[in-house]
Amino acid sequence: APFLRKPCVALVLLVDIPIEVSCLSLILDLSSFKAAIMGWVQNATSAINAKSQFPTIITVCVLLSVLSSIVVLARIYVRFRARGLAYDDHMSVLSMIFAILYSILCIAQTRYGLGLPIALRPDENLIKYTRVNFAGRPIYQLGISFFKIALLISYLRLLSGTDHRTYRGIVWFTIGAVFLSHLGCALCLILACKPITKSWNPLQDGTCLPAGPSFTAYAVVTIVADVVVALLPLPVLLKLEIRLAKKVGLVTIFGLGLFTTICSIMRYRQIDRIQNGDGNSTMLVMWGTIEFNVGNMVSSLPFLAPIFFKKARQYRSKHSDEYGAPSGKSRSRGMKSDHYKLKDMSHGKNTAAFDSATKASRSGSEENILQGNDGIIKSVAYTVQVEDDNGEPSTCNSVGSRCT
Repeated sequence: APFLRKPCVALVLLVDIPIEVSCLSLILDLSSFKAAIMGWVQNATSAINAKSQFPTIITVCVLLSVLSSIVVLARIYVRFRARGLAYDDHMSVLSMIFAILYSILCIAQTRYGLGLPIALRPDENLIKYTRVNFAGRPIYQLGISFFKIALLISYLRLLSGTDHRTYRGIVWFTIGAVFLSHLGCALCLILACKPITKSWNPLQDGTCLPAGPSFTAYAVVTIVADVVVALLPLPVLLKLEIRLAKKVGLVTIFGLGLFTTICSIMRYRQIDRIQNGDGNSTMLVMWGTIEFNVGNMVSSLPFLAPIFFKKARQYRSKHSDEYGAPSGKSRSRGMKSDHYKLKDMSHGKNTAAFDSATKASRSGSEENILQGNDGIIKSVAYTVQVEDDNGEPSTCNSVGSRCT
């Protein structure tokens, strides 16, 4: 193959083997890989494999699982280094595990026909596909409740030590309602057929709950829970007496939970296609995977956002020190009589003062100027001359904190 000639030559130079052998091995490996991919769907022809959307499903499941796992594990690392893990951290880890299991089951379903319309799925794969699909349904329904509970527990921790008893009671009630509703949906999925074995063996005689109404009920539970969890912290966040920019940032971070609501709605819209269309459930699985992993990431962002903001400030400060003041419109010249390092001191619960001021000598030794309440306080005056845009000097005095 001409397009393999240069890579093969490079390979020969590295490992010192005949070019014919190296190229032949590489071509055989590529052919085997292509054959394995083309035969991904069991008991299907090459033409049917080519129509399957399994590459898209696998890519989405793997990428989102890796990304959400990184975010959750970063949250765990930060929390462990700071104050130790709490219940919301444990729930985040549990949700991450369930999301990974669900992604694995989704990928496994592509081997038996997921990604194809029902008419193109091999009949030989029906039982295997139904079993794997049955296993994934309760894992999804129960698992998505865990990242919502993690967010709700974090709301409680934010209000710990405050007098918001009514709000805390509402949060506790919501935790119970979210868990029980999703648990009920999971049990309904498990017990949807009579006998139960018909759930994973559709060829067996028996009866099942109508798929359309039951799936609609599950979707309503999920959407309502998403909206409640996303909007619940907003009344408290809006009343916080903090800078507007920080308040907007907090509201935005917690409001990202509404994106999972969009995923739930998009997932619900696929039910009609499954029931009345070609039966292709690819997008149903895709939106479920997106919702699951995005929910895990959103529940961890409030704990990682301060780290990002801190790094951003350090980056701006570093470049400001390297390149000077951002405006570039003024120049300052200052004279300082001595160099002092100021430290914080607390004289009680509600009193703050300087603990010490250390004078640095030219020899590198340090002299304690302020020791306790009976120490010596040295006052240092600064005089700074600043040239404005017109080139006229103005004088600033540190005592008056005013320029003339």
